[in-house]
Amino acid sequence: MAKIENFEMEITTLKRMRTVWVYLPDNYDVKGDGFPVIYMHDGQNLFYDRLTAYGAAWHVDKVLDEIYRNTGIGCIVVGVESNDKVRLSEYSPWGIDPFAFKKKRSVAKERGNRGGEGAEYAEWFATELKAYIDSHYNTDKQRMATAVAGSSMGGLISCYLGLKYQRLYETMGLFSTYTEFNQPAFNRFEFSVPQNLPQHAFIYVGGREWGAEDVKGNKRMVTSSINLYNRLVKRQISCELALDSDLPHYETAWETYFRPFAAHFLQRYEAHKQKQ
Repeated sequence: MAKIENFEMEITTLKRMRTVWVYLPDNYDVKGDGFPVIYMHDGQNLFYDRLTAYGAAWHVDKVLDEIYRNTGIGCIVVGVESNDKVRLSEYSPWGIDPFAFKKKRSVAKERGNRGGEGAEYAEWFATELKAYIDSHYNTDKQRMATAVAGSSMGGLISCYLGLKYQRLYETMGLFSTYTEFNQPAFNRFEFSVPQNLPQHAFIYVGGREWGAEDVKGNKRMVTSSINLYNRLVKRQISCELALDSDLPHYETAWETYFRPFAAHFLQRYEAHKQKQ
């Protein structure tokens, strides 16, 4: 039977403690072949509605239970808790662009939450966290078996992790990714990192990310995701782009599109195993 465990772990690069949730599939076994892993951010929003700030989770466990019933392929998910007081800083390696949140004054003025700690967070995420998971769970350690995913700022740091640590993550799940937190810095980073290994990326954006009335904001989000898709394709990353005009910036939307992201990742993984 599938289950969800959790433990406390220090982000040593930032000297902060966090809860880490681990979903283990119905067919999980400590012996035998290792299992593919999807690493995610905002872990408190992945499984339980009662833990979320907005009342709805991604229900990642239910999605993967369904995929397992339909395909027989199981997958581990690791989700790291976020803290709203420092979330923007941990999820961006760069400081905030003063124009990025000009309509969101309360966010832009939060002291100590304006970006700049993402590189330290990513270093811990890609090294210590992964090493801990690999040593305590029966994982398949191949990069083909490893994905990183997140939404909004979690999408930003997932893209950063995927490109910088290509040797670890074959697949990226980029949901409602907010690269405009600091677009110039993001562009410079992307230009500076060569594409040395093949990768896949699933990019999703909704048409009502900022609400039905904010037509300009919604258009910017869609345009930003299309531009991200085009830039990643130019890097010869194999990309899927999903646009849904009716969906908001919300966990229920990400749950809907997490399903094809996870299914396609696991299909590729299984095909790779069959070739070995």
